[in-house]
This record gives sequence, C-alpha cells and structure tokens, in this order.
Amino acid sequence: MIVLYLLLAVGALVFYLIKQQKEKFNYWRNCGVPQLENQHLLFGDFQEYGKINPIKLTDKRYKYFKKLGVKLGGLYQFNRPILMIVDPSLVKLIVTKDFHYFTAHNPKIGNGLLFNNLFHMSGDEWKDARRKLTPTFTSGKIKMMSDIVIEKANELVNLIEKMNQNGQTAEIKEVLARYTTDVIGSCAFGIECNSIQDENSVFFQRGQDLFRKLNNMKPPTLLKLISLFLGKKRSISFDVSDIEDFFRNLVNDTIELREQNKTMRKDFLQLMIQLKNRGSIADIMYEKDVYQKAEGIEILSMEDIAGQCMLFFTAGFETSSTTMSFALLELAQNPEVQNKLREEVREVLQKYNGILCYEAIQELTYCDNVIKETLRKYPPLIQLPRMCTKKYKVPDTDMVIDEGATVSIPIQSIQNDPEYFPNPEKFDPERFNEENKSKIVDYTYLPFGEGPRQCLGLRFALIQSKAGLASLINRFHFTRNQKTPYPPKFALLSAILTLDGGIWLDVKNAN
Repeated sequence: MIVLYLLLAVGALVFYLIKQQKEKFNYWRNCGVPQLENQHLLFGDFQEYGKINPIKLTDKRYKYFKKLGVKLGGLYQFNRPILMIVDPSLVKLIVTKDFHYFTAHNPKIGNGLLFNNLFHMSGDEWKDARRKLTPTFTSGKIKMMSDIVIEKANELVNLIEKMNQNGQTAEIKEVLARYTTDVIGSCAFGIECNSIQDENSVFFQRGQDLFRKLNNMKPPTLLKLISLFLGKKRSISFDVSDIEDFFRNLVNDTIELREQNKTMRKDFLQLMIQLKNRGSIADIMYEKDVYQKAEGIEILSMEDIAGQCMLFFTAGFETSSTTMSFALLELAQNPEVQNKLREEVREVLQKYNGILCYEAIQELTYCDNVIKETLRKYPPLIQLPRMCTKKYKVPDTDMVIDEGATVSIPIQSIQNDPEYFPNPEKFDPERFNEENKSKIVDYTYLPFGEGPRQCLGLRFALIQSKAGLASLINRFHFTRNQKTPYPPKFALLSAILTLDGGIWLDVKNAN
C-alpha cells in the first residue's frame, strides 16, 4: 500500500512538473508574440541542435517567421524565452534608437578572466569601460600598430612560399590562425609568439586549446537539464581556468618587466599601461612619465587589463583568420575576382615602391569590398545577441519584451536574404562599390554589429585581414583542393562559423 501511495505521489509530481513546463512554453504567446509550435519537453525549440548545422537551423526559423509576415518571433532554448528579430526596422530600434533598453549582450553565463571584459559588461560598467577603451582603436593608434601587422604578413608570405616549394597543400585556416595569433600576441601581449615559424609554439597551442574547449562543449548533463526543467538558473562552466591563468600570468609578467625597465612599445598593452597609470590615453603615447602613476588614479587593475587583452585575443584571432580563410576560398572559387584583386594590389604597391604600408592598405578599396562580401556570406557569428535591460513595448504593437529577455538578431540569415541581397549565394564584391553600397537596406549588413555596442576593434580587424590577404594575393594564386567541398559544409557545433574538415587550397606562384 505504501508503495502504491509513493507511486501516486511521484506520478502526481511528474504530472505537475510537466504541466508547469508546458505552461512556460506559452510565455511568448501570452506576450502577443508569434512562436513556433510543438516544443520539446526538455529542449524547447532546440531539439535539433547538434543534428543540423546552426546556419540551417537559424535560417529555418527566420524563414518561418518571415513567411508569417511578422517582425519578430518567439523561441525557447530549453525553457528560456528567446526573441528572434526578423525585420531590419526593428533591428534599428534595438541596436541604435532604443539601445538604452538593450544595453547588454547576454545574461552573464560564467565568471573568470574570459568574462571579465567589455563584451560581457552591461549598464554603467560597460559605458565607463567603453569610454576608457575607445581611444585604443583610433586611426592613429591603429596606424601605430600597423608596422607589427605588416611584419607578420611578410612572415606569412614566407611560410606559404616554403610550403609551396615543398609541394604542400595548405589547410589555410590553420595557417592563417598562426598569422593572427602572432599579430595579436605581439599587439595585445607584447610578445613574439613565433607561431608562423613554429606551429607548436606555446601561445598558439593555448589559443587552439581555448577554442577547442569552446567548440567542443558537451550537451547539458542530466542534472543541468533537470535544473533547467525546474526553472533554476545555472552558470555555464567552460573549465578554462588553466588557459586564463596562462594569459593572466603573461600580462602580469610583461607589465612588471616593462615598468621595471621603463620599456616602451607600440602596442595595445602599452596603451593599457598608460590608462592604468595615467587615467587616460594620450595622443602621443611615448610621453616620458607614462610609468609615473598619477595620484588617486585607479582606472584599471591588472585583472582588468588581463581581461581586456584576453578579449582582444579571443575576438580577433579566430574571427579574422576565419574571415580571411573564407575570402581565400571564394577567391579560389572565383578566379576572375582573384585576378582583379591582384591587379589592384600590384597597382597600389607600385605607387609605394613595392612595399606594403599603412597608406597602401588604406587605398585597397576592392580588397575592402572582397572582405565585406566575405563577411556578408560568412559572418563569424551567425547571430547577434542582445538582452532587454528594462521592459520594452514594441512600437505600433501590443507586444511587450520583459526585462531579462534575450533578443537574437539572425545576421547570417538577414545578410543572405534575397530580398536584401539578390542572388545571395553568389560571391560579388561589387555589391559594396561606391555605386551599389547606397542600395543596401539599412541594418541588413551587421557583421560587426551596429550602434553603441558595435565591435570596438573592427578597424584593427580589417587592417589585419587586408594586410594578410593583399600580401598573399600579390605573390600567390589559389585554387580549391578537392578535399574542400563547395558550397561549403559547416561544422555542427562551433562557437565561430567553421567548415567541417577545414579549407584546403592548392597554391602556386602568381604570374
């Protein structure tokens, strides 16, 4: 009899929990927001995650809501409500006009150095940090660091030349990751990583370890699923403390050494030291008293600096190498575009005695268009997250977005929507020439975000990508190796848009 009562009690509890869970899937419906139907009891609308690639999954939902003729639609990640924005006019409100309602990227999902940076900050904390850090990426500061970028681009050319002489096929993503590692290692951390010369360099391997861990995150454990089922919030543990310690110690040791020896260097870390000691970043970086700490100044701690340097690395190393890799894949697939780019590079270099410099990079307008078109087809992050930080009524509707709700802007789907970019599967840099760029609908091209939270380092990322791409195209001709399918096949689970199996290209000297 006791067993029967226990079974009845358990059954009643299970019935109650299931009913509660199903009720949570009415959240968007109750807010007057269209939503998908038939949510999975545990996974919500994410039951296909890991089974089909994230581009197809996101695009499927985008097209569903767009077909309904609505500006936004509701989804459930497990039982957590997420709002997908479909209409560019609403994107504009969220990222610019009504930005003060959406000042955060996402709910903070972890602690440690990986999350102690500008990307994960919100509210006044973000506003203050953004104000302090903005001077680090002015045109003058980027020009100052461009010598380092160009030096590494020349080393990249030497590596490809060596591979070409040995008859090697290049897995270009890995090669370019070594280039961007050396650029950012030198600019952000002030060290020579030597990744281009040595693929086993400690700094490069640490970067690879970090993204391997992020890309290979396991599905939630049963315990976490139960916690989500019960509506409990849990932070996500990435177990990257060893990598965080590596970067933290590297920053601390480098700053200590510079302050002891009064060493000056044209890099991001030097700007962080100046901000720490002086409270601001001067137009002329090499002022004599940069290491003389001003009284009452406590702008940045060593932990803050390490966090921002780690953001510089994680945001710039993988995304830039990914963009350059996809650009080379498309150039290999479209030889007429590759030849036109080579003509521009050589014409510009001729004006500068064959030497790539900051001014030459600025004149490479077609190269700009190639990179912009690459970012249109292959934005490194396929969705742009925002979090509602105070209750927001969607204009001209009865829809209300509650504080704490997550908003997702599907930039990959919008940028590959034929309504905004005709024949979107075609790689066409001319979309961004002077005549055509004015035809692009506002807020349909968002690879770096837009508004106050637009990527702070976008100009540095473009300089890094243009220097590498121009240097390679000037010297080499690329064709797609048969190991790389086209159209590309994307990895199922990846923090950054990635091809399954890599990008293999055949290389020969250009005429």
